[in-house]
Amino acid sequence: MNNNIRLKTEETLKAQREDVRDWILEPFNKNHLFSKPIERKIKPFLNDGQMQKKLIPGSFQSISFWYRRQADNKSLNQTLYPDEELALSGIYTFWHYETACAIMESDDPAGYRFSITDFTNVSTMLSLGWMNHADRLAATMLDRWDVQEDGNGSVSWESLPQYLPWLSVKLYKAWRGSDEVFDFEPRDEQLEGFYPLLKAIFDPSASTFGEALIEAADFHVMGIGTDDYDPVRDEDYWLFPVEILAACRIRQQRCLDIPYVEHPLFDATPLGRYHSPLPVPRDDILEKVLPLYAKVTGKLDLQV
Repeated sequence: MNNNIRLKTEETLKAQREDVRDWILEPFNKNHLFSKPIERKIKPFLNDGQMQKKLIPGSFQSISFWYRRQADNKSLNQTLYPDEELALSGIYTFWHYETACAIMESDDPAGYRFSITDFTNVSTMLSLGWMNHADRLAATMLDRWDVQEDGNGSVSWESLPQYLPWLSVKLYKAWRGSDEVFDFEPRDEQLEGFYPLLKAIFDPSASTFGEALIEAADFHVMGIGTDDYDPVRDEDYWLFPVEILAACRIRQQRCLDIPYVEHPLFDATPLGRYHSPLPVPRDDILEKVLPLYAKVTGKLDLQV
């Protein structure tokens, strides 16, 4: 099984490296995903405080995606931990959801909605060490689920399993000490290879937690794919196991030891290893847009 996992990781690494290199070298992508949202959406909004304000969340998402691809490039092709790029991608991801929520609570919701798949971003915030951002984003997600017609999660486990999002929900509940059970929430054991991670997250034995890390990493790697029933079907998480890193962060919050374990997933790129918390970055665009956005929407809380 270990040989299969190693081969699967190497194949995934090769495919992602080729995809990211091609993406970075394509000038259209930079123009489409980075320059245009600023020039055509953000700058007009800064000029009059109203124009295209409902497009700001989508612009933030595009900028986040651009920085994430830069992070992938640095990690995959330069084998360096992309701290700056990853932090910028993370902060734009966070404000994408918060500004979207502000629009959703306005008289013109503009079609924005949150789904269960979005909850994996809470694990991303935890993986970066941004505990306040994780808490705030989870509260935003859960509040919006409550007011949406199809309720919490909206997709039953039996009709389409959602491993990473529901694991993120359960990790968040473990961190916050919540025993709430949400609509459509699967049983812990239905998470299969991720189940031992949940059971061992607060186990005082570092070796027990280490064994759970290896089982989770095995399940993560063998679940990589693009089919609906693949446990890890979002390419952004293939070599960035945010659910495992989030579990480590939560455990660290309880002052419990995190063992060093060997696994192809953790050694595939610098994104696979647990790191100290990243500083929350300062960004000129956000510093200009967010206060004005808070003013014109009356819904955006800037204190995180």
